[in-house]
Amino acid sequence: MTSRQVCTFIMTVLLLAGCATTRPVVKGDFEMPYPLPAPLKAEEIYHVPTGLKLSFDGLMDMLAGARLICIGETHDNLHAHRVELLVIRELYRRYPGKIAIGMEMFREPEQGNLDRWTKGELTEREFLKATRWYENWGSDFGYYREILAFAKENGIDVIALNPARELQQEVSRTGLDNLAAGVKAKLPEIGEPDPYQKATMKGVYGGHLSTEGMFESFFRVQLLWEETMAVRIVDYLGSTRGEGKRMVTITGGWHVRYGFGIPKKVVRRMPMTYGIVQPEEIEIPEDKKDQMMKVDLPQVPLLPADFVWTVPYEGLEGKQAALGVRLAGGKDNEVIVDGVTPGSPAGKAGILKGDRLFSFDGRIVSDVTDVFLLVREKKLGDKATVVVRRDGAEKYVEVEFFPIPGKTHKE
Repeated sequence: MTSRQVCTFIMTVLLLAGCATTRPVVKGDFEMPYPLPAPLKAEEIYHVPTGLKLSFDGLMDMLAGARLICIGETHDNLHAHRVELLVIRELYRRYPGKIAIGMEMFREPEQGNLDRWTKGELTEREFLKATRWYENWGSDFGYYREILAFAKENGIDVIALNPARELQQEVSRTGLDNLAAGVKAKLPEIGEPDPYQKATMKGVYGGHLSTEGMFESFFRVQLLWEETMAVRIVDYLGSTRGEGKRMVTITGGWHVRYGFGIPKKVVRRMPMTYGIVQPEEIEIPEDKKDQMMKVDLPQVPLLPADFVWTVPYEGLEGKQAALGVRLAGGKDNEVIVDGVTPGSPAGKAGILKGDRLFSFDGRIVSDVTDVFLLVREKKLGDKATVVVRRDGAEKYVEVEFFPIPGKTHKE
């Protein structure tokens, strides 16, 4: 989730009579160097360095000069994804055949399946199963469907940005310095950690992890993610396939905010013009406020973005059927219930953590994607018969679907 706590410093030097005097510090607004008007309205675009309000065409005229456009999303806000699609569509209109999309939501080993998708070789169901979307990312595909459909319709390359899961797990477990030689050879070049980034990430997440060591593990993985993303971007744009193209990256906001994440790591490898667009929610729904983290951010003398686009918040929660479980793949095509949301349809029906889902309305399920797609066929108020295996026996349960307030990243 993106934080609305951002800060910048503006330093001014007063020169009198040809010599430097005491240099006073002039502080801008905690949110922006030029404070946005209050109350904020949705669908306004501001150029952060000047504080000027722009039209969409004005934004695109300025972004058109950038080879890399980084959009920092809130993953479960439909309006953040709408901003991404509008920018992609307009760039494609202006530069047909000359844009690409980089997505955090896919790991590097899935690039072949992404290519098959954009070539029109896979149906949506085949694509979701081939990329193991729900196991690897987990967020509802509905948030990204229109973007990926547009890419498919127009033959736009979509580049998987994240590293392989196995590499990520090994780095998280052992650290960057203690990896086996074979694993270390797979690492991207890891630059010196940016001090502003480390201090900011510690402010955002450090107080929400149980030990200091957990933050260090988290930060190592963050560096792995972003260095891998930078390599993937640079390798593509420097290749024959990416020659002369612009890339729009779709990632969480903290991978691009302030520029010390992906942008800096890209420029270190290949200097290029870039622009950061930050969709910012002007209000948070009541049922989301309890998910907001209290953070204590350091003061950072950097602009949070080049452009801020104010948007409302709207998620998919409560609009479609959901079981309210966290699922994991097991051995021999098993689907294991790894967690159950209290008060959810699954919880009300008596499904328990550790159950093996066997069938759904008489249809055998062999992976997590099967369950998600079968649930998506249901409407609120519908029922389903689910067979689970528990303690060596099969148990039939009837599930009735109703809205789950505040549901996030679960099915």
